[in-house]
Amino acid sequence: MAKKGKAGGQNPQAVSNRDIIQRMNFLYQASSYLNSIPSHSTDSDETTPAWIQSGDISSKYIEMMKTVGQKTLVKMDPTVKRTLCKGCDTVLQPGINTSVRIKKLPSHGHAVTYTCTCCKTSRRIPAPPTMRQGETAVAPPECGPESGDIIMGPTIVRPPRKSKGVRPRQPPLFARPGHVIFRGNEVVDETNQQSVFAA
Repeated sequence: MAKKGKAGGQNPQAVSNRDIIQRMNFLYQASSYLNSIPSHSTDSDETTPAWIQSGDISSKYIEMMKTVGQKTLVKMDPTVKRTLCKGCDTVLQPGINTSVRIKKLPSHGHAVTYTCTCCKTSRRIPAPPTMRQGETAVAPPECGPESGDIIMGPTIVRPPRKSKGVRPRQPPLFARPGHVIFRGNEVVDETNQQSVFAA
């Protein structure tokens, strides 16, 4: 006997663990908002708990988001993980609580260093150069013998040694045009790719 709900196949817009992803997204956005507003000193210091007095509500939300993700086995998108401080669990917002510096590296070309101003924890992320829109990776032309050369025997043509220059690469798949991102049941526009979690 066949199951009744499987006549049309799977719904391509169905997202597994939608409620968990929405909860994690809310906690991330609430933490980001609370992190961006200035803290106010209150007169009733005796009645509020210690973790509210020190302004750690946003970091508590991030801790809850990580706990929900671990207990339900839902993985966070790497771009979201990069915006979280590993030292104090706050959302890193450049100009508000983070200093961003670009440093040269011999292996990757450049690295972006994010330093949290709250706990002074720094995080270095490699940032190799990417190809611009419309560029294609082209191999250099091979050099060979010209028509006026006399060939004396088997020749080995070796291109001159190049220094270890950093070659541009294509942008990641989610940043290329034509990639579709879903937010709930609706398709997110290519111009508004501000999705926090990948489904």
